Amino acid sequence: MKLSLGVIETYGLTAAIQAADAACKSASVTLLGYKKIGAGLVNVFLGGEISAVKSAVDSGVAAVGQPTFIRGRLVIARPGQQVVALLNGLAGNALTPSDDDAAIAPSAAAAAPADKRDDAPPPTAEAKQPARTENRAGGKKDQK
Repeated sequence: MKLSLGVIETYGLTAAIQAADAACKSASVTLLGYKKIGAGLVNVFLGGEISAVKSAVDSGVAAVGQPTFIRGRLVIARPGQQVVALLNGLAGNALTPSDDDAAIAPSAAAAAPADKRDDAPPPTAEAKQPARTENRAGGKKDQK
């Protein structure tokens, strides 16, 4: 069975995150990715069965609350391979991550924090600057 594609286009990343969160919580859909189009426009892509995608897109749009942040919505039943390839060609995150990215990403993410901890110099005692307080005249004065 081919999956359907849902798109929510918003003004701003915050509205896109809010719409994606509500969409994923409301129906059994997969968040395929997002694209920053430019001029503040962000597209969120969802995949799943047609009824779930329709419900998720409607919930995502309703969750944003202010219609001024929603630019558009779209549900495509069984999109063609050319459409998915075209969307993957746009700047931003790929809709379908490659197997190489999935295999490398978890190990790189897990290794990064450990590397930072090993390379960090030990903390040193530094002379602290005296706190500054305001005097009654409104000027700054060093506290001793």
